[in-house]
Amino acid sequence: MEKTSQSYQLKKIIKQSAISVIAGAILLLLSVGTTLWMGHVADQELETTTFLNQYRLGSKALTYAVQTYAVTGNQDYYDDYMRELNEDKNRDIAWAGLKKNNLKSSEWALLEQIAELSNGLVPLEEKALQLAEQGNTSEAMSHVFGKEYEGTTQEINALTDDAIQKIQLRVSKSKRNLRVFQVMIQLLYISSFLYLILQIRKIVRFSENELLEPIVKVSGQMILLSEGHFHTDLALEADESEVGKMVAAISLMKQNIVGMIREISNILEQMGNGDYCFEMQQNYVGEFGLIKESFLKISCKMRETLNTIREVSQQIDCGSEQLACAAVDLAEGSTEQAGKVSDLVTLMENLYKSMENSAQEAASTVELSTHAGEVLVSGNAKMQELKEAISEISKCSEEIDEIISTIESIASETNLLSLNASIEAARAGEAGKGFAIVANQVKNLADESAKAAGETNKLIERTVLAVEKGITIADETAENMDEVMKGAKEATEKMKYTSRILGDDVRNMQLINENIIRVSEIVDNNSATSQETAAVSEEQKAQVESMVGLVEKFNI
Repeated sequence: MEKTSQSYQLKKIIKQSAISVIAGAILLLLSVGTTLWMGHVADQELETTTFLNQYRLGSKALTYAVQTYAVTGNQDYYDDYMRELNEDKNRDIAWAGLKKNNLKSSEWALLEQIAELSNGLVPLEEKALQLAEQGNTSEAMSHVFGKEYEGTTQEINALTDDAIQKIQLRVSKSKRNLRVFQVMIQLLYISSFLYLILQIRKIVRFSENELLEPIVKVSGQMILLSEGHFHTDLALEADESEVGKMVAAISLMKQNIVGMIREISNILEQMGNGDYCFEMQQNYVGEFGLIKESFLKISCKMRETLNTIREVSQQIDCGSEQLACAAVDLAEGSTEQAGKVSDLVTLMENLYKSMENSAQEAASTVELSTHAGEVLVSGNAKMQELKEAISEISKCSEEIDEIISTIESIASETNLLSLNASIEAARAGEAGKGFAIVANQVKNLADESAKAAGETNKLIERTVLAVEKGITIADETAENMDEVMKGAKEATEKMKYTSRILGDDVRNMQLINENIIRVSEIVDNNSATSQETAAVSEEQKAQVESMVGLVEKFNI
């Protein structure tokens, strides 16, 4: 990639800007980390001071409790001492907290010295507690108010103050160094931010001067080219940059297009004048090569076509006389053919009418057969109804037979009753004569009823036999009717099929008739056309001679 190209320069500026952004981000993280570390150091200083003061307060609490107990002998102060020593344990808590902080070795030496001095006071305090407990307060006071105890206490306080001061000085120095480091980082961050602003400004200027302005000019030039203006100048110089290469490419494209347009215009003018022998000198690059190939193909095809036209026109000139003779023969044959086709049309019309009448008769026959089938269907339905009625009569006869049996039973009982009544009348003597007459009449009536029931039963038996015979005949008739129905249905279907075929034949015959009529019209038209062709062929011969003369004018 050339160092003068816009892409190289733009990538360089972007790379520098990215480095500036990364550096600024790192500096910002360092500044935040420094601030957090300063806070941590301050917290550690405060925590260390707090633990030292807590240690000192624990020591003072023990000293105050033991001294007060030694003076007063009050048990409460003894309890306070023991509570601080065993429960509160301020010194132990403070010592454990100090161990967690990162103290220097010199600071730990002071703290260990303080601890050693504090531990040295323990035997004096324990002795004073024992003496005070025994009531010897004066001796107890000598232990906790003596020069040794007081000197050690003052030395502990002084060492504690010295330790606190040293820790504070160390932390202050660390904080001062961190603050200086933070200021330096902030200055570097501000510098990187200002550098980034300069880079952004540089990018904007570069985009305006090196990219946007040339692109606008190139865009205007491309619009003019799209409108067909190839002679306008572009106010940019070609160089090794991307825009410069684009300008050089546009100039070369304009030069090639103008040269191709001029050459194509000249070639088209030659082709308009009938000259198809030309050569193409211009360099047709890329897709423009298709134009060159198309012109060369057109030239080749036109030369071949004109040669073919020349040869064909000569052949047509030779055959035009033969065509005239053939046209006369065709006219005579067409006239004779028209007469024959006219006779054929008459025959086809008569045949069509005959087939149409047959189709109508077949349709009438189908209607009659269909009606007969409907009547047979109705008769079959009536026969089924007759079978059902005979079955119902048979059922009624069976019921009547049961009724007759009941009547015979009643007659038998009535006869028995009349017999009993006669016996009772005979017993009654003269008084029962009238009743005996009635009993005799009842017996006669019972005998006649039994006789009538017997005759009725014989009639019913004959009726049942007749009904069974009628059922048998009805079943046979129904079976015959079913066979007749099947035969009639098949005959009707075949007649429908025959009628449909006749209808199709009539339609086909009609189409044939129409086609023959059309052929007749065409034959008549051909007859007239052949006569015209005979006249036109003479004119064609003269036109062909004229065309041969025109073809000779082309340069192929």
